[in-house]
Amino acid sequence: MTRISAKTRLACMAVAFLAPASAQTGAWTPPVTLSTGGQGWEAAAAIDGNGNAVALWDERTTLDRLWSRSKPSGGSWGSVTGVSPALETTSVFPVLRMSAAGFATAVWSDQDGVWTADRPPASNWNSPMLLIPGASSPIFVMNSQGSAAIAWTVGGPPGVTSSIMAVLRPAGGGWGAQQSVASGVYVIADHAGIGENGAVIVTWDSYNALCKKYGCSRSNFDLHASRQNTGTGVWVDSGSLLGPDGAAHDARAALDSAGGAILVALNSSGAYASTTQGNSGGAWSPFKAIVNPQGLTITGDLESDDAGQVTLVYEFIGFSTSEALAVSGSISNNTWSPPVVLSSGDTSIGQIYFALAPNGAALAVWLVNNATPVIQAVVRPTVTGTWSSPVTISGPGSQIGPEAAAVNSSGKAIVIYSGYNAASVHTEYATNYQP
Repeated sequence: MTRISAKTRLACMAVAFLAPASAQTGAWTPPVTLSTGGQGWEAAAAIDGNGNAVALWDERTTLDRLWSRSKPSGGSWGSVTGVSPALETTSVFPVLRMSAAGFATAVWSDQDGVWTADRPPASNWNSPMLLIPGASSPIFVMNSQGSAAIAWTVGGPPGVTSSIMAVLRPAGGGWGAQQSVASGVYVIADHAGIGENGAVIVTWDSYNALCKKYGCSRSNFDLHASRQNTGTGVWVDSGSLLGPDGAAHDARAALDSAGGAILVALNSSGAYASTTQGNSGGAWSPFKAIVNPQGLTITGDLESDDAGQVTLVYEFIGFSTSEALAVSGSISNNTWSPPVVLSSGDTSIGQIYFALAPNGAALAVWLVNNATPVIQAVVRPTVTGTWSSPVTISGPGSQIGPEAAAVNSSGKAIVIYSGYNAASVHTEYATNYQP
């Protein structure tokens, strides 16, 4: 880890505190125990435009299965519902998305491949479907209309080739056939973004690999972004955008309602840089530096509202402290604000989760690594609004950690976290925010 001078550190902090925090005007509910009768792991959460919430997690009893509970807006959490058959692995990492109208989709994987299940508004979960046999590590995105995409990588070293594949689903329709996004020696999918008009962008890197008896080393990462506009069935490769560099670029893409796009990546010096693209695609603009943290960073996420106002949330790891920060920008002109420290008063944080609604309402949560760990949250009513001061939202427990966060355009939010209860059972908890 690079040691940062005191002068540099103070300069970064001075810039970061240019935008003050404000008090929350709403309230968080006391945590509710979600998982009972086993041990809950790997939770996901979603909330629709009316404030109806859904939770999903891997419940470990005699067999691992995905379980779910739902909470109507203003109501209480309902009973547990089974979503998956018995899982063939203990690491399924489900992802849950929900449209503004309340149509929920879950995606997860086990040794058989990538599975999916849908839950229509105010209804039960449909039977799960093995969507992509043999695939793993799916990247799942969905917009507020219900249009969705899943991307994944096939192959890689020590094999001789690899490829990136995708399946798409229009709002109200079914999943289409598998499509090739990119292929070569070698390629790997990074992240994906989807716009309200259904345009999809997959970010990926090509790279070299040298394999020896005890493993493979990777180098010369070149960043690409492939885009498919609605109804075209064609993926358009940007060509090399950054690189070749020694490490993958952790590139994130976000789109506005018209299809304008922005991509944020880590460049070779460890700084965040951004490039934009027009509503119909085409050439990407020259990269523009956003912020150079001059230290280690962990990206939380990049999201855009319908108007193209974007937010990047990340963790900065200094010599002896760590913080949660946010920067806001615009797709239309690729301009960015100075970074804002979200975790003011906390000097050792981690596990940041970030969510943003179509109108710009936002939520960020993280773990504070004190002697007695707690989970804190901040909210923001709009992209141009002010972040609230941090509030502790977790109850007492041991080895706690946030696992999921979601927010809607009314500012209603849900956070799921886990921890060991008094009986040393790993348990999922939910808390909701009412503005």
